[in-house]
Parts: sequence; C-alpha cells; structure tokens
Amino acid sequence: MPSDPLLDALRQVVTNDLPQSLPARPAFIVGSNPSKGARSPKLWGAAFAALGFEGAMFPLDVTADKLGALLSILDADRRVIGVAVAAPYKSDFAALLGDRLSAAAKRCGSINLMSRDSSGRLHGSNTDGIGAVESLREVQPNFSETQVLVLGCGGTGRAVIATLISEMKPANVTVAVRGTKHTEWLTGLGVAVCAADLRGVDLGRFGVVINCTTVGWGDQAASSPLSRDQISTLQADCTVFDVVYQPDPTLFLEQARQRGLRTLSGTRMNLLQAVIAFSTANDDADRVSVANAMKIAASQ
Repeated sequence: MPSDPLLDALRQVVTNDLPQSLPARPAFIVGSNPSKGARSPKLWGAAFAALGFEGAMFPLDVTADKLGALLSILDADRRVIGVAVAAPYKSDFAALLGDRLSAAAKRCGSINLMSRDSSGRLHGSNTDGIGAVESLREVQPNFSETQVLVLGCGGTGRAVIATLISEMKPANVTVAVRGTKHTEWLTGLGVAVCAADLRGVDLGRFGVVINCTTVGWGDQAASSPLSRDQISTLQADCTVFDVVYQPDPTLFLEQARQRGLRTLSGTRMNLLQAVIAFSTANDDADRVSVANAMKIAASQ
C-alpha cells in the first residue's frame, strides 16, 4: 500500500500511533493526549456509521511547540473535514488562526473546532459554550435572579462565561482566577473577579457553581476545586456543574451529592457540543440522526 502524505507528515509532529490509511472523510482531535480516552472519536464514529459516511476521527497527541506545524499540515489537506481541539490548546489554536474565527470564538479567544470555511481553509469556532449552557438550562431553566460562580477562565471557561452571559443573563457572574491574566477580558464583560482560593468570598450567595478548571481530571482526578468545607457552605438549592466528564462523577460532584445538592456533569455538555461540531464539519448531515447516534454511543 502506498504511503499517505498526510499521515507521513502527521507522524513527524504527533507522539501517538496513527492508522495506516484514512477514510474518505478523515477528522481528528488534537490535544496533549486525546489518545488516552477522548470521547469524540467514539461519538463521531457512531454518527459517521449512522449516516453511511465513510469517515472516522483519530486522536493527535501533540506538544505545544508543534502546534503551528500541525495546523499547516491539516489546513493544507482538503480531505480533512474537521478538527476537534481539546485542552490545553483551545486558546493557542485560536491565536494561530488569527482572523479565521467565528464571532463567538473571537469574543472568547478560544476554539474547540476547526472546519472548512467557504474558501476551503480551516476556520475556528466554539461549541463548548452553547453545549454547556444548553445542558445547564435542562436542569435550571431560569437564571434571571441567580448569582453564578465560575471557577477558572481557560479556553473552556471563556466560552462558558461568554455564552452564559449572552444566553442566560444571570443576575451576576463572579469568576475565580489565578493571577491577573484574564482580568481585562472579564472586566470588559462586566463580571466580578476573585482569587482562585476564594478567600473572603461568601459562597452561600451563589445559586450555581461551575467548575471550568481541569481540577478533577487526569492527574488531578483525586482532587476537587472546592474543599468539603467550602461545599458545606453552598445553598441547599445550589446547582453544581463540573465541565469535566472523565471521571463521571468527579470528586467535586460526589461531594456535592453527599451534601444533597443538584449536580450536573460535563457528559451532557460533551455530547451536545459534539453534535453541533459534527454537523458543522459535515454540513450534509442530518442533525437529528447525529444526535440519536451519539446518544446511543455515549450510553455504551
């Protein structure tokens, strides 16, 4: 079998193994280690099969110094229909794409999807925010009188914060961050900023707490962004949402459930954003069929 120039080029910049050949519609997920358990390949694979498309999604583990080279390789091969972007590179790829971003992605400076625009080049957009807000709306439809605390302001956090404000219009939003890197952006949105350790913050005033950090995931799976004592001070009717979906539940959610609080994991958000992303990259796909296929795959 002759070698594939795309695969040959990718092998020079990624650290995981790749297949020997590609389907007619190849898609990829890029991150520090999506080969270690990202759900997107499974969800996209189910949608491809349900629609009868010859396609598949493959993980690409890459180090930060190779992102520019990887983008050039993927952008140049028009067979690549879509690229999901995972942590921790959502803001990095947004910066590399420059003006090739959707309005929402420009607003939050973060992407989780690259798909072909009308010129045929890869274009960045963000489905994290709408996936998070839609899943949150399913458990708490009305936010007009709700004070929201968001933990973290990385790529996912920015998308969630921007969409939350524009779509749900809560009474107010406070964001806990480390340092001052995000202060200007957050202040421009009209949200309050506090220190990540939450010292001096009255946690009892918040009706929703959203973890947008990576605490609880991967090497930090045994950790929680809030201590048990901090969780004990939350309102009895508080909704605790963790965007982390592996493990499900996280330690944060387990401790919140022990307190009797309403909880929401990132699993539903991950499914909703995947449906939107797949349908964006495959504009001939029937979204209802995609959603049904992915829902079944996610439950298996």
